[in-house]
Amino acid sequence: MPSETVWNDAYARASAVAEALGYLIGDPLTWDFSSDGKAFVALDMSSSSIDSLELGDQQAQESGQICIMLWIPQGRMNTPTVLSIMNAFEAAFRTNPVDPDKRWPNGLFYDGQTYTPPSFLAQTGNWYVATLMVDYRWQNITEHTS
Repeated sequence: MPSETVWNDAYARASAVAEALGYLIGDPLTWDFSSDGKAFVALDMSSSSIDSLELGDQQAQESGQICIMLWIPQGRMNTPTVLSIMNAFEAAFRTNPVDPDKRWPNGLFYDGQTYTPPSFLAQTGNWYVATLMVDYRWQNITEHTS
């Protein structure tokens, strides 16, 4: 199960990019995505797993994917624009912010990234979706409760 630490960091990074580009961003569990016909961004967590680091019962590593989906109204955005937007999101997970208060938490590592472009030939409807998937590892100490 994804941890709050990973979600909060990913949401902060994606939100900063979306805000800088002028797009709305939302949590898919709380936001009504029936947009007014403007492009928007959704952040979701793909499946994750947690394994012991074999350093004791309390140390574990969570790994999974963060999915950033740019929802594009049909006919409103060209390919170079979509690539530029997705590139901005990609960079947010590849670099550390200059502000030390906004750097990712110790033990959180962003690894490989995969981009899935909209499938124009097979897609019907009013929206296209471009997706950036960011692999992550989160090494933490599990808290035991009694």
